[in-house]
Amino acid sequence: MFRTVFQAFTSPVAGPVGFGLAVIMCGLVIGTAVSAEHNEELLKHRISALTAENLRNGLALHARLAACEGGPADLARDRVNIAALTPEQRAQRLAGAAPQGFDVCARMESADRAVLETLR
Repeated sequence: MFRTVFQAFTSPVAGPVGFGLAVIMCGLVIGTAVSAEHNEELLKHRISALTAENLRNGLALHARLAACEGGPADLARDRVNIAALTPEQRAQRLAGAAPQGFDVCARMESADRAVLETLR
């Protein structure tokens, strides 16, 4: 068996066949590298598009939440800086004041938390 393997590697045909296989494998490696680079560029563009869309959606949701937290004008003297409050304090403030559309605000806050949890 060893003799057969030795003869196969030392035959005059082994050199050109090995060279041909090496060239084919080199072509496959180059093709794979080009394909991977193309996929990487596509994914980078998709990530940037999704990031921009996420930013737009986040700004819209925060604007709606701020409108819900604004409440009626007669509560202006009791308002505190909402940005300084923790999410729990904001929720308690909304629950205590019970502005119109509280259900919508609570759902938006819950959706916002869920989105932030998925991003972590």
